Amino acid sequence: MLPIAIDRGSRLSMTAQIQSAIRGRIQDGTLHPGVRLPSSRDLAGDLGVSRSVVVQAYEQLIAEGYLRATQGSGTRVATHLPHLGRAADEPEDGGSDARPEDGACDARFDLRADATSTAFFPSREWLQAYEHVGRSIGGPGPRRHPLGVPELRTELAAYLGRSRGVLSCAAEVAVTADFDHTIGVVFHALRELGVDRVALENPGPPWQVRLAEHAGLWVTGVPVDGEGIDVEALARSGARAVLVTPVSQVPTGVVLSQARREALLRWADEVDGWIVEYDRDGHLWFGAGSGPLALQRHRPDRVVHVGATGVLLGPVVRLGWVVAPPAVADRLGRLRLGAPDPLTQLTFAHFVSTGVLDQHVRRVRGVLRSRRAALREAVERHLPRARLTGAPAGTHAYLRLPDGVDDVRLAALARERSVLVHPGRHFQPARRPSAPGAVIGYGAVRSGLLPEAVGVLAAAMCQVSRLLAS
Repeated sequence: MLPIAIDRGSRLSMTAQIQSAIRGRIQDGTLHPGVRLPSSRDLAGDLGVSRSVVVQAYEQLIAEGYLRATQGSGTRVATHLPHLGRAADEPEDGGSDARPEDGACDARFDLRADATSTAFFPSREWLQAYEHVGRSIGGPGPRRHPLGVPELRTELAAYLGRSRGVLSCAAEVAVTADFDHTIGVVFHALRELGVDRVALENPGPPWQVRLAEHAGLWVTGVPVDGEGIDVEALARSGARAVLVTPVSQVPTGVVLSQARREALLRWADEVDGWIVEYDRDGHLWFGAGSGPLALQRHRPDRVVHVGATGVLLGPVVRLGWVVAPPAVADRLGRLRLGAPDPLTQLTFAHFVSTGVLDQHVRRVRGVLRSRRAALREAVERHLPRARLTGAPAGTHAYLRLPDGVDDVRLAALARERSVLVHPGRHFQPARRPSAPGAVIGYGAVRSGLLPEAVGVLAAAMCQVSRLLAS
């Protein structure tokens, strides 16, 4: 239903009245992004007008970018709307701060750093595991535990030890929701332990700042270079806790060097501090050798190890974990961890114990290796003046752009061409100017489509260069 008043005595045509009504409701927020509208036949019947009147109104709003029509899905309000309330001289950000999983995306190519796809979800194997768990439950069924069901905590401790070198037992493992919530509860636990300031990698994801501030922590940025976080700068920051991504840091893609690992552990001892290790892509290493193991194995009393299923399983299953020293784990047990329901936890435990997760990780590694190779070839062909950097792991790479290129404008122009990409400035505090770059995520775009997506970026960069020259 879409109530619209038609004034048959108005000088405006009925088509124009329908257009104006729908456009106005989108602009004032009454019609939310992604909302499905009535079919042209149904709306015409409701309003008492011919179907052609509604079809023309819909077509014009689609052309303006307010609506989108998809075969089998009907007509919906566009997810990314044209300049709603934005001043004419205010540039688009080139990408929302929101996590890609938080809402639908109608862009053709989503190259944002954390974009994932349901294509990675092993639906057949997951349903088999879920069915097995359902048949095996007897009596009163599984009960909730403040840190997660014991079966999953036991399996995670064993799996993380085998695959990532994590030293832990089930009592030190907490099951959580997605990464955002996981880091949030860890920050709250550290706050209870007397930490008042946390250091974050700079550049780094802006939503990490919000999570820390929400937990009541002061935030300080610490530079990242070709070896990872600058530990000397960290020591000068006054922080007693730091969040690091040792493998494939976001956005640079660098790997924390061995020398920096050792220096970071020494820093934690010297300041009686905590290291929060987000092992985002450690299990998705597809370079030479097996890749670096978890930092936690060297100092399990100082390092809080955090992981999640987001990259592996896509947005379908929101499940994370924390391996924490007893002092942190005790406080986590008193916080709302947001863990999935017990059936989902038991299903994932079965998924791990039967070796299905290992098989799935191998498949995903192969897919990502192919995508990264396709991305590199596409960049060399379409963007010869740019350079792709970052570790051979995970779902993103960093694209260093030629000097003088406005990466924010590039991202805005790419977005107009249905390509979402984060400019380098997106990861800078307060969007301060930096060396031009873009973060290219390939978690949601197939290998065969990456050349076309990069071609769109190349066209956008040519337009940026022309604007600069003029």
